Amino acid sequence: MWIDKHKPHFLEELAVQKKKVEEVKTWFEERQKAAMDGLSNVLLVAGPSGVGKTATIHAIASNLGVKIWEWTTPTPTVWPEHLHNSNSGLKYMSKLDEFEVFVERVRKYGLTSPTLKGSQASVILLVDDLPVVNVRAAYGRLQRCLTLLVQLVRIPTAIVITNYDKDDSADFSTRCWEELLLSLHSAGACKVNFNPVTVNSIKKTLTAICRKEQCEVGADSIDLIAKASGGDIRQAINSLQYLCLKPHRRPILSSKERLDNASCLDDVFCLPFGKDENLSLFHALGKFLHNKRESEHTIASDRDTFLLKEKFVRFPLKMDAPEIILCQAHGQATTLSDFLHENVLDFLSEDAIDDAWLVASYLSDADFLLSSLGGHLSRDFGAENIIQSAAASVAARGVLFGNAHPVPSRWHAIRRPKLWEVEQSSRRNKRQMFNQRDALPNSLTTYSQIVMATEFRPSLKWLGCRASESFQADDMVEEDSDSTCLHEDKLDSSDDEIEDW
Repeated sequence: MWIDKHKPHFLEELAVQKKKVEEVKTWFEERQKAAMDGLSNVLLVAGPSGVGKTATIHAIASNLGVKIWEWTTPTPTVWPEHLHNSNSGLKYMSKLDEFEVFVERVRKYGLTSPTLKGSQASVILLVDDLPVVNVRAAYGRLQRCLTLLVQLVRIPTAIVITNYDKDDSADFSTRCWEELLLSLHSAGACKVNFNPVTVNSIKKTLTAICRKEQCEVGADSIDLIAKASGGDIRQAINSLQYLCLKPHRRPILSSKERLDNASCLDDVFCLPFGKDENLSLFHALGKFLHNKRESEHTIASDRDTFLLKEKFVRFPLKMDAPEIILCQAHGQATTLSDFLHENVLDFLSEDAIDDAWLVASYLSDADFLLSSLGGHLSRDFGAENIIQSAAASVAARGVLFGNAHPVPSRWHAIRRPKLWEVEQSSRRNKRQMFNQRDALPNSLTTYSQIVMATEFRPSLKWLGCRASESFQADDMVEEDSDSTCLHEDKLDSSDDEIEDW
């Protein structure tokens, strides 16, 4: 792999920002000269994946002439092996258990490896493979273990932590790494945040690799790879090697050529390399609802491209094509349509009645397409995917096109669709109705659900109310006027419930 073959060994070969490299180097130099009283010997190196965190530490260690002793996870014992070999004395230990034992040994006795000779001041301990925790109890153990390491270790130590993007789910793993960074920094560890590698630095590195490998790759291709990597230089190098395996398999055009050539639409949506640029559902909804567009001056030269009536003219969008955003959000068309139905009126001008009518018509068309999935087409997954994509495109583009007079940008709360509550209540009422039908005589159980909802259930409610009135009339000498109003309210509520059915 080129990522290993062209691994940087000197500081000049790093694509990381020089300021960050100098900051990490200065920290290690200070810890090497003398023990820093009152300061921790742990450095937290945080940043996104593939930005050169570990490579920077190795290059700095080579520059300072010190050795790196890296924590590597022992070969784990699989749980079935432990059960099968329980009689042989083979003990099962999780990755977290083994890491706790290692940290306790280093904290008490330092590094005791036979391969390390001389003073431990010429050694850097690198922890680049922290145990993965999925429950709160395991996270608490890992936090306590690392906190003790930060407070008591006497060897220059670097802990590498990868930051992950936040998403809608806000899963436990993402939150726990954020909390872990804060807690270790509060315990005294020094923290250095690495930024994504710049496009120019990635292009220089890729060009140097092409020269060493004697591969002819165009400048436009290198530029496209650098931009598609999202600041991940590891991903960029792997993409370059993948491209050089079969350079003539797929032509790579410049951005201008891709926009001018309509036949290259597939390359725009599905590049053969690069990061998967995921978007959260609410991020995609915000793009559609806010409907940000370019100013009028930017499209003065493009207005004459197509002859359109004034009411159909729209300024260019400040975003990618809606279909690209939908692919990045990985959202279902039904969910997207429901959220747009619920929230789109908050983003329309109060005086733009025609805009509201037009948006509603497009959303209705999307709902009509989705309604066909309940029939025989639902068995054809290919047709279902096409209908889902078409419905999502109609809903998104309908909102963007119909909202010709958007309100000024401001903070809006995205509400959960009320339709979901209605559907949940409907399913609950249907289950209750089926349970009641089982208690009826056999002659009534053959009737359809519509007949049960519109005829028998209202009749049973009306009879129950009349029986209650006659019972009260027999037992009470005088009927209160408030009681009469109460019965009328009951009848009114029954009528409302009938309408819900």
